[in-house]
Amino acid sequence: MMSAIDLQRSVNLIPWRARRWIKHIPVVAGLQRLYFRKFLSGREFLHEINAGPARGLIYPISLPLDKAIWAGTYESDLASAVASAVNRGDVCYDVGAYRGFFSGVFALAGAGEVIAFEPFPDNYAQLQRLAASNPQLPLRLERIALGREVGLAEFSVMPDSSMGKLAGSSFQSDAPRASVLQVPLRTLDGLISESGYPPPQIMKIDVEGAEADVLQGAMRTLQTAGPILFIEAHSDELANKCTKLLEGLGYKVRVLEKERALARDSAMEICHLVAVHKRHNGA
Repeated sequence: MMSAIDLQRSVNLIPWRARRWIKHIPVVAGLQRLYFRKFLSGREFLHEINAGPARGLIYPISLPLDKAIWAGTYESDLASAVASAVNRGDVCYDVGAYRGFFSGVFALAGAGEVIAFEPFPDNYAQLQRLAASNPQLPLRLERIALGREVGLAEFSVMPDSSMGKLAGSSFQSDAPRASVLQVPLRTLDGLISESGYPPPQIMKIDVEGAEADVLQGAMRTLQTAGPILFIEAHSDELANKCTKLLEGLGYKVRVLEKERALARDSAMEICHLVAVHKRHNGA
């Protein structure tokens, strides 16, 4: 009989590059789901990710919510691209940090400081547990939302209680809400010019449809500091809006998912934009 610790570490027995393909092998995928439901669903534990861009990160796992993080395959293409962009000592902003996976990727890649912005209290508590479990990492946590205005904003908690968004976001505007919170809202430009935050070299933005608002509140920083941007765009319309705004500031924008970049005439759903300012070599 495997111990609880052995069960928690069982994913480490599978080569990392094979983990995300298992779900596409019918018999193996079925056995994996059965094993997961019988032995792992509902468990909470600290787990050291043993492979991929987050290798070495000690993460407070809650299953099934964090299944992909437990496996080290969570948004693996984006995570690899983010890690590759970090130069040692960079200041990195994780805007919409969720449960902290990408904050950990930034830090492990050599960032000098990672500032994680997450207004949702439950996810912020997870970030605190992550920081406490990895005291050697340069993580700074901020329980605020970034946008184009300053003040208090309504934050809609979705039926999936780990997810939420600013109520003004156009993404899933007709989706049911479990509750509504009031959260502090700041602009990135204001934080840097008025509150002494260091300008970022890299930003990851994942704010459930409010990505253009974050950019509009950061126009001065984008022009002067020119950080590399990784943006999760939640619709074709938002992807085009962000692209137009950034190209006007001297950025070159591409879609991370190559097959979508080759089919720009077809409707994209969620995609990831990578934006590099012209001042950077290779832009």
